Amino acid sequence: MPNNETLDCEQHGVQPETFVCKHITAAPPGTTVGFVSGEPEDDDDFRDAWCEACHAYLLAHGGDWIDGVANVPGGVDLLCAECYRQRELDAERAGRRLIYRA
Repeated sequence: MPNNETLDCEQHGVQPETFVCKHITAAPPGTTVGFVSGEPEDDDDFRDAWCEACHAYLLAHGGDWIDGVANVPGGVDLLCAECYRQRELDAERAGRRLIYRA
């Protein structure tokens, strides 16, 4: 189900909000810690995303990111949709984008 909430990004203005692990938001622009999410249904489907380290943690602990809640090291953060797209693109370019199929 799409999230209809928005946030005011300093760089992109008012955008849809997305949920990612804090490792993704902490990575400097142009770098990546990996980017893992479920399969998006379309270009405006911003699935919750997490880094490679959180993915390994979730797999090792039998967890999954469900309904925007995950017990991952460091917790979760918000990104605007455009920042999300950029972090996803950085990971794709580095060959570190993973679609997780539970």
